[in-house]
Amino acid sequence: MDQAVFRPAKLLVTVVGKYSGEMVLAASKEGGARGGTKAVGRGLAQYFGGGGRDDDEAVTEALLITLMHDEADSVVKEVLRAGLEHPEQISGLALVLDAASMVRPGDQMENTAESAPARVGSEGMSNILITCIITHGQADEIMSVARQAGARGGTILNARGTGTEDDVKFFGISLAPEKEMLLIVAQKDHSRDVVEAVCRLPIFSEPGGGIVFTTPVEEFFALGR
Repeated sequence: MDQAVFRPAKLLVTVVGKYSGEMVLAASKEGGARGGTKAVGRGLAQYFGGGGRDDDEAVTEALLITLMHDEADSVVKEVLRAGLEHPEQISGLALVLDAASMVRPGDQMENTAESAPARVGSEGMSNILITCIITHGQADEIMSVARQAGARGGTILNARGTGTEDDVKFFGISLAPEKEMLLIVAQKDHSRDVVEAVCRLPIFSEPGGGIVFTTPVEEFFALGR
C-alpha cells in the first residue's frame, strides 16, 4: 500500500533580535530553503543586540526551518553570510538539529517497505538543546535555576497547549492552554546538571506541570559577531 515518504532532514533554528527574522528567512531562501515558521519570544539582551545589563531582556524572533539533508549546508552558509554582512541587524544564534526524518507537504506517496532513516547519533556533539514546555509565567523561575546550574542564557517563546476537555477527563488533571517554551543551549558536560536542577522544581512534580527534553546540537553558530 502507499506510504508516506520519510526523508533525512535537518532543522535549522535561529534566534535573533526583533524584526531580524525576515532577513534570516530571505538569506535561507537564497540557500535553497522553501520557508520557515516564526515565533516571537524574549531573551537576554546581551545576546540579541540589546546591550545593557545582563538581566535586560530583548524581544526575539525564533525561526524554525526544515531542510532536506542535502539543502542544509548551502542554507546555513547563506544565513552565516548574512550575519557577517549585517551584524547590526542580525545578532543571535543558530542551531542545526537532526530531524531524523521528514514528510514534507507536496511529496508524493510511494509504495515502499522501507522504514524511516535512522537517527544520527549524538556522539562527538558538544552542545545540547534543553527544551522546557511549561505553563505561562513559569519560565523565568526555571531560567533562574538553570543559570545557577551553569546555563548562560535562554530564549522564552509564547505557545499554546492543545489540551481539550476530553483530555482533562481522561488524565484527571488541569491543563492550562497558555504555555511557554524555554530553549536553553548548554555544553554537553553541563547539560545534565542543568536538567537535574530544573527538574527538582515543584513545577515538574505536579501532574500536567510541564515537560523537559534534550536534543543533541549538530552545529552551533553565533550570528552577527
